[in-house]
Amino acid sequence: MKAIQFIALGQPLQLAEVAKPTAYPGSLVFKVKACGICGSDLHAVDVPGLLQAGSVLGHEYAGEVVEIGPGVQGWALGDRLTAVPARPCGECPECSTGRFGECTQIIAQGFDARMPGAYAEYSTCMAGLAVKVSDQLTDQQAAVIEPLAVGFNACRSAKLDAGASVLVLGAGVIGLAVAKWAKFFGAGDVGISEMVPARIARAQAADADLVIDARQHADPVREFERQTGRKPMVIFECIGRPMIANLIAMAPTGAHLVLVGTGMQPENFTVLSAAMKRLHMTFPFAYVPSDFHFVQRMLTTGRVSVDGLVTDTVTLEDTPAMFERLGKPNDLGKVLITP
Repeated sequence: MKAIQFIALGQPLQLAEVAKPTAYPGSLVFKVKACGICGSDLHAVDVPGLLQAGSVLGHEYAGEVVEIGPGVQGWALGDRLTAVPARPCGECPECSTGRFGECTQIIAQGFDARMPGAYAEYSTCMAGLAVKVSDQLTDQQAAVIEPLAVGFNACRSAKLDAGASVLVLGAGVIGLAVAKWAKFFGAGDVGISEMVPARIARAQAADADLVIDARQHADPVREFERQTGRKPMVIFECIGRPMIANLIAMAPTGAHLVLVGTGMQPENFTVLSAAMKRLHMTFPFAYVPSDFHFVQRMLTTGRVSVDGLVTDTVTLEDTPAMFERLGKPNDLGKVLITP
């Protein structure tokens, strides 16, 4: 089958012929229908030692079951799915009590050669972490459940109060997802700061109450206060680049900083600066399996939407070139690979 492989640092991804996966106990093999290119993928290829040669990225996906592993119940060939992209060990105390996200030996799909991702014609997932996709959703919508779950978990982690003043930094897919969920949770003023014109336009079409052009306003906190009369007391970082020191400098006293971007580069900041402002910092990570079910239910009932998230689709053959484009300044939103 065809798959896109990581070769080495500084080299472009490569289309290759690899063996089609087979189902092992507890797993499902699925034909990939759509797979998102995530910002974490773009960061991962630049981190020394993170990926092994031959690794296949891809953890935001929708597919159709083509093989069922030994011991799996409740699934049939042809079922549509998405899944939490991971393989817990199944043996540690955390796994034995169903707390798979706390497994210390968990394998992150797409970032470990032992569990290739879905930049491919076929891939695998754990049946226990898979979710059957409703016929009401398209494959593209189903592939966006994962990033929507990231935004949902970030807002839940922030413990937003009704009427909260919220500032989102970055109008990429995760930033827009956070803004959608912030409104869902009852936030009052929700602002998004962005500097790319096309993303500014998508933010304006989303659920934000105000959109701040970061090219004109270097301090979005001050501009948020000017427009709303309130300071943003919850600030979501959705960029994924080193900026904690800047966040601390601009944040109002007592603010809650939520680091959703999950940057992979070292940060340099002074704890005392944050302490003197009595800031709170939260580092949410991903989601729990039940979030996928909840997000799908909200999509099928129309309480949230994927509007403004997906901007482009590419074939596997075109993926390496698109990946290179996304690794540079661009104005794209979520790009889906449709093998």
